[in-house]
Amino acid sequence: MAKMAKIKLELFDVTGLNIVSNSFNLRRDIHVFVDYVSERSVKRSHRSNNLSKTDATRLAKLMSDPQALEDIKADDYFSNTWVDYVDSVVLQLGFVNYDTTGQYIGYSSSTPSFRDNYIRVEEKAYNEFMALSLQKQENYLLDKLNNDYDYSDNEFFQKTPLTLLDSFDDTGCAVGILPSLDFSAIRRFMFKLLKDCQCDVWYSTASLVQYLKCHHPFFLIPKKPKAKRLLNEGRYGNFSEHTGDRWRNRYYVSDKDKDAFERVEGRYVERFLEGIPLSLGYVDVAYTDKTFLKAGKKLFPMLNKLKAFRLKSQFLRVIKAEVAEPKVTVQPNFEIHVESDFYPAQTMSVLTPLVNVVSEDSSSILLKLEKKMVAKQLVVDENLDVVNLLKQLSHKALPQNVVTELEEWAGHSEMFVLYDGLGLFEGDAKLSAIDKFAVEQIAPNLRIVKTPSQLYEQLEQAELVPLKVRHENDALHTLPKTAKTVFPKDTAAKKAPPKAKRKPVILTKQVMVTIHFPDNALLEIFRKDLLEVGCPVEVDSTRQTMTFPQAYDKQIKDIIKRVSKEYHIQLKNLE
Repeated sequence: MAKMAKIKLELFDVTGLNIVSNSFNLRRDIHVFVDYVSERSVKRSHRSNNLSKTDATRLAKLMSDPQALEDIKADDYFSNTWVDYVDSVVLQLGFVNYDTTGQYIGYSSSTPSFRDNYIRVEEKAYNEFMALSLQKQENYLLDKLNNDYDYSDNEFFQKTPLTLLDSFDDTGCAVGILPSLDFSAIRRFMFKLLKDCQCDVWYSTASLVQYLKCHHPFFLIPKKPKAKRLLNEGRYGNFSEHTGDRWRNRYYVSDKDKDAFERVEGRYVERFLEGIPLSLGYVDVAYTDKTFLKAGKKLFPMLNKLKAFRLKSQFLRVIKAEVAEPKVTVQPNFEIHVESDFYPAQTMSVLTPLVNVVSEDSSSILLKLEKKMVAKQLVVDENLDVVNLLKQLSHKALPQNVVTELEEWAGHSEMFVLYDGLGLFEGDAKLSAIDKFAVEQIAPNLRIVKTPSQLYEQLEQAELVPLKVRHENDALHTLPKTAKTVFPKDTAAKKAPPKAKRKPVILTKQVMVTIHFPDNALLEIFRKDLLEVGCPVEVDSTRQTMTFPQAYDKQIKDIIKRVSKEYHIQLKNLE
């Protein structure tokens, strides 16, 4: 590739255009997929090698595409759905493995079959990925997607669930110029080129195509192609257009055409932008509803349809190696705020067993510590130190009330087993008659037994003079004085303890204020500013409300003053 000239593109007004942003979370869904196949045996279909409809439906309910479930129901093969796309990406990343070649069964077979094709998780590769920093995870993801291509699997012929443009006809793509093209290098060149653009600015796609034509005319197809055999039409022999019927009204792009670059390289640029960059959430794109005409007829593949693109700030941080690690903040109200450019899989894998997810978007996750969930994990792992774990994750000191409460939770986390419908036998450990009734031995003379009534009858028949006692649900029944037992006996009533003296107690009152916001964007500005000054904030993204102590009213006024250039804010009391 030639040395790049300083890129200068035209700005574009997207008013009236169809703007497409990637609202799905590919990175999160990758981990959802791996978790799903790790917990069960997932067998792919015998003929198509797709996921089964059952597994695809279950995954659709877990993933970030709200339309995924309907797409699965509408298409028996659910090709080009979000679930299908995530399935293919996880394989590209090397996190799972399964047979992709198949076997031809019988002489007449025209397609391969896949017998007992179960998905296997590559734990070593996945764990190594999880141990990487967010920057290195993103580099790995981008490299794997860039390197995945062949002469028929590239932007010219393949689509993702987010793409709106049609593709070229792939007839004859195994010969000519296409097999010699290095799409990995082409994609890297395009990403490097976009690095010099500004984020959050709409640029004209046509101006990008003209920049490439002027400064890098051979970025896609080399000046001297290395193809072993060019088709009759030369360097553009693999690319045909059509109006109406693609077979009767079909013609190839010629080297001699003045607009050949726009018709091939220009189409590639449009499809590149809505490919990997859009799938990874690096760009937004804007389409026109108008259709390019040739001789008064619609021209296919679509041309000059993707009018503009806008880079996201996350892309520039990735390409400049400036992706920061997740920022975790633990609030006094037991909420945990996780702020991150990309889905923080490692952080979430640690926190998820301890919390409920309250809300989640592309850059922040709101969690809530739950006592029952913490207690459960303390039972599973008695060495778990939740306080120390949160200290390591949090970017600042934990609130003292959270530390105190967590330590108290840890003290109440002893494991117990509740036996229902069983009985407790206390007696001679050498009695063989009770062996077949015993479920568990607690001590030499104490055992949990099944069908206690039958055991009692047998002991009576053996003239062993058993004593049967039925305890209440809320207390143990006292036993006779003569009983040989470790449990309480019926003794004389003890004197009632003297009444305790009344203790002086001072109660403190805290008034909380709730503000209702018109949108989550403004709410987020206030939330972040209050967090910076240590204010405990409780956010309800669904109702677009924020609750905080009244003592922080001054900080609210300061924030209103700070954003006054952009917002005219009035605080009104609800009746």
